[in-house]
Amino acid sequence: MKLLDCFCGLGGVSDGFAMEGFDVLGIDIADMPSKGYKHKFLQADIRELWGYNFQGYDVIWGSPPCRDFSQVNTNGRGWKIPKDPQRGMILVNAFLDFVKAAAPYFWIMENVSGLAKYLPNPRINKAKIGFKRHVFYGNFPSFLLPQSSKFAVRSLSGYAKDAKWKRAIIPLATSRAFAKACKQALTVQNEREKETKP
Repeated sequence: MKLLDCFCGLGGVSDGFAMEGFDVLGIDIADMPSKGYKHKFLQADIRELWGYNFQGYDVIWGSPPCRDFSQVNTNGRGWKIPKDPQRGMILVNAFLDFVKAAAPYFWIMENVSGLAKYLPNPRINKAKIGFKRHVFYGNFPSFLLPQSSKFAVRSLSGYAKDAKWKRAIIPLATSRAFAKACKQALTVQNEREKETKP
């Protein structure tokens, strides 16, 4: 089983899928191995990659930057550059086009709830993890996400000191829950394919 982790950051998603037996490749525009990412890695801009070259991945995950869809800017902690959802959609659309061309069994995109109004009828699952709310879009199998922060605790020791990367990390319990659900669904799919072969 293979996972392609786009916008991989420090590898919160990659770690959970690797623990469940997936062969993992992370992609990010920044040099994430120098910050602590520990899996196979390709430094690239998603806008410059052709999804057809990445066919054969069972699961593709993407966590495009959420800043332009976040409510933080309206809560007294604004940024110097105002949020711009149209700018944010450039990377979201690049990821969605990439996924369409790569044609994995499952795809998952993590972002904030504010993105939903800019997408054409996506499937949305929401899970509150600690004090943060992650929203997942895609065609992934249904399952229960960890709801309590005590199940979503992730050790950040050994990672970069840069706080913004730590804030963006997907909790290990969440990535493992997705990985287990995908693994189970892929196993069932493989068994069905074996039964239909002459």
